[in-house]
Amino acid sequence: MKKEQATKKNEKKKFNDSKQGNEFKSLRKGVKYLDLKVGNGPVVQHRKKIRVEYTLRAKNHTTGKIIDASKNFGFRLGKGEVIEGYDIGLEGMRVGGIRRLIVPKQAGYHNDDIGAGRGADLYFEIELLYVAP
Repeated sequence: MKKEQATKKNEKKKFNDSKQGNEFKSLRKGVKYLDLKVGNGPVVQHRKKIRVEYTLRAKNHTTGKIIDASKNFGFRLGKGEVIEGYDIGLEGMRVGGIRRLIVPKQAGYHNDDIGAGRGADLYFEIELLYVAP
């Protein structure tokens, strides 16, 4: 019984940002997000061109190895130009906002190894820079 409680406590901790005191919210396909800063600009719209700054890490958002990063990455939301977890996780975000995403393998690169290990969860920190009118 104690082991089960400890496991549940660790799982909750895993999806909690202790610095902010907020828990991650769950979306489709197991994608989770936490807004570090809610923007005050336009809201992301489906199929619109957007630009983001992001960092992708292995293992966690703060100390994991950086796998990829970009200061000015553009794509059309919801058109399959990026992994599905990105499309799902950015819905409803506002320009100027900063969001952390946890993308599981079924919404990411499945069993491919992109530097985090085969089928690993992906940890993104994303700032929304621009949404096309």
